[in-house]
Amino acid sequence: MIIKLKSKIKPTEDKEKVIKAVKNIFKDAKVVVEDNQLIGEAKDISRFKELLRSQAILDTARMVLEKGIVGSSTKFNINKQAAFAGLVNFDKDIHGGIFVKLIAEEDEDLMKLIKDIAPKTKNGKIIDEDEEEEINDVKN
Repeated sequence: MIIKLKSKIKPTEDKEKVIKAVKNIFKDAKVVVEDNQLIGEAKDISRFKELLRSQAILDTARMVLEKGIVGSSTKFNINKQAAFAGLVNFDKDIHGGIFVKLIAEEDEDLMKLIKDIAPKTKNGKIIDEDEEEEINDVKN
């Protein structure tokens, strides 16, 4: 998976803080800033996954990831201020947020990646979707 990142840096924002916000969520992000625009790329999704679990927002994340699917990628925004604080929030802030695009590589299945990043839950517990589908198939 390739993670593409973009964020406008407004004149009132500190460039270093925007970079820190991105790296708080995507630790291995390699970023450049040109013309008040941060552009980055990362491969490591582990911190993002960890935050979704610790903040108990897997169902919201799953909905956002599925809603943003276009071809072999999904796109969404996260809040810069929350990211600076080391949190994930899927709401653009007044500064435009951080645009994130997750791209499945040739040998990867986007839905499997999404299931891994944000598995479905039931009563706050992660469920095995494949197992649940098999049970429902047997019942029908």
